[in-house]
Amino acid sequence: MKSAILYLAETAPAWFSIEKSNRDNLVGRARLPKTPWAADGLHLHVFGREVPRAREEVSGTDLPCRCPERHIQGDQTFCLGLRYLRVQSPEKARQWWVQLDQFLKCQGVAELTRVWPVNQSLDHGEAGEHHERALSLAAEAGLEEEYASARLGEPSWLTDPKLHLFDKKGRPINGRAPCPRVCKRRARGRFVRTLRTDCDNRQLLVDLAYAEHQRRTALDKYWKAVFASGEKCCRTMRGCPLAAYEDRPEGNGKENS
Repeated sequence: MKSAILYLAETAPAWFSIEKSNRDNLVGRARLPKTPWAADGLHLHVFGREVPRAREEVSGTDLPCRCPERHIQGDQTFCLGLRYLRVQSPEKARQWWVQLDQFLKCQGVAELTRVWPVNQSLDHGEAGEHHERALSLAAEAGLEEEYASARLGEPSWLTDPKLHLFDKKGRPINGRAPCPRVCKRRARGRFVRTLRTDCDNRQLLVDLAYAEHQRRTALDKYWKAVFASGEKCCRTMRGCPLAAYEDRPEGNGKENS
């Protein structure tokens, strides 16, 4: 069976120049326009017989060896999406190159601004699955902007624990309480606040709020694991939780003298 690397070599885009390749490895330079590496190129190594992975040929040359905020994983490979693409055809190979194109463009933005492009990635670890679900539910409910604001920390009914929208398993509760979005309906000649039990979108709204709750819980768990690992921040990104952890007064759990 033809390997994924051979498919990738045959479908390599114009911005990627191949230096050497065989059945299992592909080495070359990515010269994407409008990135810091448009001229000299980003030296990359792609490997994997069925599921390709990519990393710098010499990790740490132009990109951090490891950076959660820049989606460079502990094994120094790039996180190109929530699910790894199995390349078994030219079509899948071209799809993989598109993923790498988008990833490297985001890396270019991060290199220049120290900020990863908004809405260009899912959260880390298990939080990514909850993030993906929340985005889908928000789109279904027509609440994309409202959800985006809540995710970035703006006050919202979506994240207000005082509203008690769901139980521990995510099921709707407090049906006689008002709709969290302050919806109103006409009753006896006047508008009154809609009760949750009367809201046509109640389940959808609860599912969205619960997915966001799960996302935050999983993301907090992820960062706690990173902190506990002793990993050091590369200091290339603004607002990095790892940098904030390292810079806190007690400094990695040690009291200042």
